[in-house]
Amino acid sequence: FFFFFFSSRRRHTRFLPVSWARRCVQETGINAEYMGKILLSLIKMAQILKKAAKYKRISSILCEGEAHLKDPYTAPPVILKPPPPRKDQKPDDITDFPLQKNILIPESRPYEEGKYRPASIPLNAGYYPYNVYLQKGKVYSWCSCGLSQNNPWCDTICNIATTRNRPVTFNVSESGYYKLCNCKFSANAPFCSGTHRLVVKYFHSTHRGFYEIQGLVLFYVGWVYLFWNFYT
Repeated sequence: FFFFFFSSRRRHTRFLPVSWARRCVQETGINAEYMGKILLSLIKMAQILKKAAKYKRISSILCEGEAHLKDPYTAPPVILKPPPPRKDQKPDDITDFPLQKNILIPESRPYEEGKYRPASIPLNAGYYPYNVYLQKGKVYSWCSCGLSQNNPWCDTICNIATTRNRPVTFNVSESGYYKLCNCKFSANAPFCSGTHRLVVKYFHSTHRGFYEIQGLVLFYVGWVYLFWNFYT
């Protein structure tokens, strides 16, 4: 096909569609009826492409919000609205998402009466609460980051560590023994709310926690068995 089109002996020929097709049929021996069908299909394809050039591409994805108009099984889009901003800005406040407004880290946080949320993930200092004696009216600073060497009291190491947690200052109305949170996840911090039980259950449900806890149990049970049967 291209050989006859670019042949040197046909350069002087006027490349009209009819004359060119006639010469191709004569020199190649192709059936004229078959060649006519090919030309008609090419002409129709050219007409279709000419019309398709003016078409507008309409997508049915959810980004345009019109997929539910074409597909009855697609639910209409829901426009999410941010929650109302809080009156008191706190280090764990994310109501301005996705703006990510910078909030200054305070030196300490007051007792929030059951609404405490850690500003960043703290270090789990232990699974069992501290049972300490607190004096009436005395102000205490409870460590909320879990890095303190004087746990459960703050030793200001949070000022040089990569954490947004700051100590919680509180006092008590009556002197006595109180249980202070040691897992650092209590909503009633600094007082224990039993959250450490949930932390242990969650850790045991993971692969690492399951084998770690079961391994410790077998380790100590094995040593007890050895000492018990040492002289037998």
